[in-house]
Amino acid sequence: MKNTRYGIVGCVIFLMGFNHVIAQEYQPSKIEVKKHTVMELYEPDLVLSVDERKQLKKKRKNTLERRKRILDTLTITERRRQRLLKALHKNPFSNQLNKALADIEFEEEGMDN
Repeated sequence: MKNTRYGIVGCVIFLMGFNHVIAQEYQPSKIEVKKHTVMELYEPDLVLSVDERKQLKKKRKNTLERRKRILDTLTITERRRQRLLKALHKNPFSNQLNKALADIEFEEEGMDN
């Protein structure tokens, strides 16, 4: 009786863990926006078209990815990197993040003047 209970509990824990691992790998590749918004009912002149909103969403996603790659290359402590990544996901245009990115000194290779 105890063995079957332990077996059932073990299977449930395994399936829950397996489901959690699969959920982390899924990333939707298609960008979706709402076709109709609530604001469109009241002020249709102020609402951007669906294509424009998709473009803005793509641009924001590209900015997030670019800034994340930049943060990964910085020589900063791991604690600060984690804090900046958290700020990046919360608001990619925050002052704290902009200040950290402004401290980067870009060196051009091949520019001998």
